This record gives sequence, structure tokens and C-alpha cells, in this order.
Amino acid sequence: MSWKRETVRFRHFYVSYPAEHIIQVTINRPDKLNCIDKATSREIAQVWEELDRDETLWVGIITGAGRAFCTGADLHEWNDMNKAGVVNDMAAPGLAGLPRRDGKKPIIAAVNGICMGGGFEMVANCDLVVAASSAVFSLPEVKRGIVPVAGCLPRLTRTLGLQRTMDLVLTGRTVDAKTLYEWGLVTQVVDAAGADGDKLVVRAALEVAQAMCRNSPDALIVGRTGVRMAWEEGSVEKAVSALEREWYPRLVQGANFREGIQAFVEKRSPKWRDSKL
Repeated sequence: MSWKRETVRFRHFYVSYPAEHIIQVTINRPDKLNCIDKATSREIAQVWEELDRDETLWVGIITGAGRAFCTGADLHEWNDMNKAGVVNDMAAPGLAGLPRRDGKKPIIAAVNGICMGGGFEMVANCDLVVAASSAVFSLPEVKRGIVPVAGCLPRLTRTLGLQRTMDLVLTGRTVDAKTLYEWGLVTQVVDAAGADGDKLVVRAALEVAQAMCRNSPDALIVGRTGVRMAWEEGSVEKAVSALEREWYPRLVQGANFREGIQAFVEKRSPKWRDSKL
């Protein structure tokens, strides 16, 4: 099929295209529990830039190989930087291009296992989180004299609430996927027991991504923007006004807006075009 592309392998991750309109990043450093060095962060950030730039790509997925999703930054690299007197740069978009990403297309985290530190910061800013029932999450930075400042503190406070975020940040304790599902961060928990558990989680995330891709790509972008505005802005009305003023006119001028309505009237499935937004 024309949408199929070759898998592209990098040193610590690979990029694949598991279905039409979908791009997937798999962190592949299992011997280091998928911790990410600065070079890898820059490379993955470029993948998300490709997602936003390529009109044929509508949704992204990120997961990990082995028993970890991601255990955050490479602290061996940090230690070398400390010895050299180099202060680590925490500027946007952050680890793997995710904690402070402000891109326009949705990304789903398929959390297959251990998700710690910067890995948790990455997940906190993904649009949906599908997690294995065996996945565990923690922000252990406090135990190493570090604070998670790449973006997750205000984001998790918005999502989980003040006291629950304080609990995680100030104790560094580990919580399971079921707990975070009940708290509202994880959107789906997958029973992923056995050797193929990581594949089951990715398959579930792919099913969600494909469900998204049955919809208008224009609506995916504008709908996501509206939700993000509500999350980021202090004023609900300000977010509503900005969406109505800046994004809705662009949506209605696109071919997919007319196609969705016409397909409904004609009682047929819509034939979406790649988004020009």
C-alpha cells in the first residue's frame, strides 16, 4: 500500500509507520531501561516536527522496548556534565521533545512498563495515555536532590490535583497504572500479562489512533487545540474565544468540514483529505 514506509533506526530508538496516517517512536535502549540522552532527545523531537509537518501523518504513538517505557534522562550523562561544570538545559520542548511540546497533532503514550522521572514528564504532556496493568510510575527526583522541572509539575497539578501531585513529587513513591487511571491521567489500562504484554499495549494504542484517523484530520487538530487551550489558559472564556476566533474559521474553510456534513446528508462514509491546517 502507498502509505507504507520503511522503519528508520536510530542509535537508541526507531521510527515505524504501523498503519495509515500513524507514526510510532519506540525507545530502544533496554539495557539502560530506556533512559534518554540529550542527542536522542533532539532526534525524537525532530520526529514530532515531522508529524506536524507531514500532511499524511495525523497521529503519533510513543512506547518503549523491553520492561521500561522510559526512566528519564541519562544520569551518567548528567554526572559528566556536572563534572565539566555544564548546567543541563531544561528549555522547551524537553526530554524526547515531549514535556513542553506545543505541536498541533495528538500523541498517544503506550506505557509498557517502568515510567519514571523524565519518562513521567513525557507522559504528562501526551494527549492520551494507554498503560499496561503492570506499568509503574514515579517521580523519584527528590531522592537524588533533583526536581522535575521539565514541565510536569503544573501539568500534573491540572490533571491530578494539588495533593495527589504533592504526594508523588515530595515522596517519590511508585504508583501503578490502575491508580493513575482512577486519578485521571491514564485513559486506558490494558491487561498485559505475559511475554507479549508490551505488544498488547501498543496494539491498544494503535486501535485508539486508528479510531482517531477515521475522523477529519482538520477536526483532530482544532479539537485538540481547543482542549489544550482549556488546559493551559487560566480563563475558560478566553480559551473559548480564542478557539472560535482563530481556529474555527480555518476549520470551516477546509474541504473536510464540507465533506463531513455532505457525507452525513448522503448517508455515506466521509472521504477525508489530508489536513492543510
